[in-house]
Amino acid sequence: MANIPISSLPAITTITDSHYLAVDDGTTTNKITVENFNATATASAAQYAEAAAASASSASDSADSALDSKNETANLIASAQTIETNVQAYATAASNSANAAASSASTAGSKATLAENSAANAAQYADAVVSYAVESRSFAVGGTGTRIDEDTDNAMYYSNSAHVSAQNASTSASNAATSETNAHTSETNAASYMSQTNTLKTQVEADAAATAGYAGEANAARQYATSAADSANTAKTNAETAATQAQGALDAIRALLSDPHFTIDFTTGELMYDSDLFNFLVNTTTGNLEWEVA
Repeated sequence: MANIPISSLPAITTITDSHYLAVDDGTTTNKITVENFNATATASAAQYAEAAAASASSASDSADSALDSKNETANLIASAQTIETNVQAYATAASNSANAAASSASTAGSKATLAENSAANAAQYADAVVSYAVESRSFAVGGTGTRIDEDTDNAMYYSNSAHVSAQNASTSASNAATSETNAHTSETNAASYMSQTNTLKTQVEADAAATAGYAGEANAARQYATSAADSANTAKTNAETAATQAQGALDAIRALLSDPHFTIDFTTGELMYDSDLFNFLVNTTTGNLEWEVA
């Protein structure tokens, strides 16, 4: 039959299951009934259909896995946003600490100015004390070189004169009375100057104590300003570290979002993928899509 051209065979218009079809494998020509041919074709088609159905099921499972990965990625994004919020909070705290440090430094400057003013006042009072003390000595005993005739116009001189006059009272009663009056006046003046000196001394001591207090407050303010500056630097370092961590998390999320990439070949029914992070394979026993880190 292999030597008979097909064009030489008789033609028919209908076939039945009992008709034969020629099957040639290139070497031998055989026959098969239409019924058996259809059955074989149907069986082959069923196998391909089953394979296509299995591939579709695997594709569905892979789609579910991709959805799970997407959800996990969304959670990572939410975590990254939380980290970013914390970074902003750290930055705000650092700014507040810096403002507090600047305010404390300003307060310290004000206290230092007050201390300087008090010190200047204390120096002026000290000069006044010295001046009153010299004047008091001049009226009391003389010898300071600050008044004309102070060595003969002072309480001690008049007291001595009064003593001499008292001894010579029989002959100098009038002079004694005058000297005594002058001595009393000088003593009164000396007592007044001594009182003023004590008042000024008390004021100087009070101003000195106030100056010491202002100096202590200025030192405390300076220490607080230094501590606030250190806190600001620490907060800045924490903010920079958190920002670096947030950027790393965002980079990891972007990598997860872009890898792996799945496609379906609708001609063969195969699930195709492209990934630098994962390896995928189909378990032929269970039909599951399995993966591992590349």
